[in-house]
Amino acid sequence: MVRLEGGNRTDPVVAAGYMAKVKESQRAWIKLRDTDCLLDAFEAEPGSSAYVTAVNNCVASMSRDRSVFLDNIASDNGSDSVIGRGSCPSSDFAQFLPAFSANGESQKRLTALAVKILVLKRTPDPGRFEPQITAETGSSLAFPLMAAMEGKTEGVEIETVDDTHMNVVDKRAGNSNIKIFNFAKKSCWTLVGIEDWSISEKELVAPGRPGMSRAENFCYQRAEGLGGLGALEQYRLTKELFEASLENYVCAAESGDPQASLSAASLSLSQMAPQLETSKVEALFKAASTTPSGALGYATYFCSGNSTDYNGPCLHPEQAEKEAIRAISMGSTEAINYLGSSFESGELGTKDMSRALACYQLSADKGSPQGSDGVKRLVSQGSDIKASHCL
Repeated sequence: MVRLEGGNRTDPVVAAGYMAKVKESQRAWIKLRDTDCLLDAFEAEPGSSAYVTAVNNCVASMSRDRSVFLDNIASDNGSDSVIGRGSCPSSDFAQFLPAFSANGESQKRLTALAVKILVLKRTPDPGRFEPQITAETGSSLAFPLMAAMEGKTEGVEIETVDDTHMNVVDKRAGNSNIKIFNFAKKSCWTLVGIEDWSISEKELVAPGRPGMSRAENFCYQRAEGLGGLGALEQYRLTKELFEASLENYVCAAESGDPQASLSAASLSLSQMAPQLETSKVEALFKAASTTPSGALGYATYFCSGNSTDYNGPCLHPEQAEKEAIRAISMGSTEAINYLGSSFESGELGTKDMSRALACYQLSADKGSPQGSDGVKRLVSQGSDIKASHCL
C-alpha cells in the first residue's frame, strides 16, 4: 500500500481512489481463492491430512500468482508507471537470471512463498547419506541465496528442463558444495527449489580416526558419503559426486591414513574420477601399504602402473611379488589368490602351475571359495601338476 501511494504521490485523490480499488479487488480475490481451494479439496475427507494438504497447496499456488500480480501494479519510484520494482525482469531466462541474482532483495521478491529444499542427511548406516526433501517458506530463507551472475559465469551451468522449468547448477564453490536452483515460469520466472549437494558439518560426527585432524576427519566422512551417493548412479551429479569424493579422500590422506590413501589411489584408477598424477598415486599406495589391502594394492600398482587399461606384462614383477607376499604376511587371503592367479597366467614373468596350485590350496585351506575354484580348475587340466610352494 505504501508503494501504491508513492506511485501516485502527485495526485492524492487519484492515489486514494486507486488504493480503494486495490483493496476491493484483493478482498474479492481472497473469497475467490478460498472457494476455489475448497473445490480443489472437495474429494478429500474434510479435516483429513489429504484435505488440509490440498487446501494448503492450492492457497500457496494461487498466492504466488497473486503476489506477482500485486508486485506488477505497485511502483516504488515515485512515478505514475505501473512497472516498478515488482515487474518481471524478463521472460527470457538468460536475461532474467542476472537480474534475479543481483542482490538479496531481488532474489527474495522472485522466490516462491514455499520452496522445495533438498539437503543431504546422515543415515543410520555409518558413513552413508541420502537426500531428503523438505519445504520452507521464503521468509525463513537466508537471502541472498546465490552469488551474483552476469552473462556467462564460469562454474555455472544452465539446464533447460522444458519450456517452463530451468535449473541453474552452481559449482563455483567446488564439487563438494554444488547447489542446484530450480526455477518455474508462471507470470514470471520464480525460484521454486534449491538442491544443496554438500554435506554440512552438523551432519558429521566427531573425529574418530587416529592421526587425523578434525578437518581431515571431516574430509574422510565427506569422501565416503559423496562417493556412496555417486556409486548409486541415480543422480544427475554422479560424475561430480565422484570427483568430490576423490578430492576429499586426497584431503584426508594428508594425514597419512592408510585407508584414506588406498581409497584415493583406487578411485583415481577407477575411471569414475579424474586420474591423479603418477607420483601422487604411487605415494598414496605406499602410504596405504602398511595394511594388507594396501600392500596388495601397491603390488598391482607395480604391475600396471598409473594406467586404467594396461594389458601388457607386469612392469615390475619382483616388486609386485614382494608386496603381495608382504600382504600375505599381514593376513591377506586375497593376496594369496592374486599370487596364484599371477603364477597361473605368467603375469609375474613366467608361468608356474606348481606354485599356482600351492597358492590356491593355501587359500582354500583358509576358506576362500576363489582358492577352491582355482584348485579344481588346475587339477582338471592335468594330473601331472603337483603343488610346490606358494611363498
